[in-house]
Amino acid sequence: MSWSELVGEALGGPGERPGAAAVERFSVRPGEVLARVRGHEVSLIRAVWADEEWVRVCAALASQPLFRARLLSGELPDAAARVFGLLGLDLVPRGWGALVATCSCDHWRGRCAHLLATAAALGAEADRDPFVLTRWAGRERRTLVELVRDLPSGTKGPSAREAALADDHPTRLSEEHPGAGDGVLAAQAQTADPLSPAAFWSTPEPPPPPLLPADTADRVRAAAPGHVADHLPGFDRSEKPFSTREEDP
Repeated sequence: MSWSELVGEALGGPGERPGAAAVERFSVRPGEVLARVRGHEVSLIRAVWADEEWVRVCAALASQPLFRARLLSGELPDAAARVFGLLGLDLVPRGWGALVATCSCDHWRGRCAHLLATAAALGAEADRDPFVLTRWAGRERRTLVELVRDLPSGTKGPSAREAALADDHPTRLSEEHPGAGDGVLAAQAQTADPLSPAAFWSTPEPPPPPLLPADTADRVRAAAPGHVADHLPGFDRSEKPFSTREEDP
């Protein structure tokens, strides 16, 4: 699918004709698409990804020689959207629910023609320059390409079983999957540790308990009734007191 088809599939309107209204002005900046359609101001706001997310996705793209080569030559194939998706990042938002979409017109029932025209203009612009979508998500073409260039091309070698299969079946991937194109390669982009979603969502070791000031127990006891202080964790009267001060009988 082309970028415009991906955008149209995600942001099209059932029973409506995207692009029917003329777009008079159109621009994209990090987090927002701005347009003027038939005198009305339109805004499409999306979340901008953190630097860590861009490192993860660029590492995955850099791990695939084809994606790396095409990015370094200034291209962004539409199959790269799948790599973003494998990492839980949607270069093309999955639907209108992922956006804050506003228009200055008085159409309140569903999405107006001005919003649909702006989405269609975004898809058409993405066909001309796919990096308009990365700008919308927070990264310009230059910084994205530089990040891919600086990352290693691959850090995970094939397993022994994969190597044996490669020896027995030296056929190239493109020959094994005719017509599959970049989609197969997208599935093989390295999203394993340490930059995979599994690593990202893994539970880190909890930090050690903080050290309490020396007079914490005395202050807690002074502020709480005796029967309450007896049941406070770590402040049981039956245990060694935190202070040498004698308690009242």
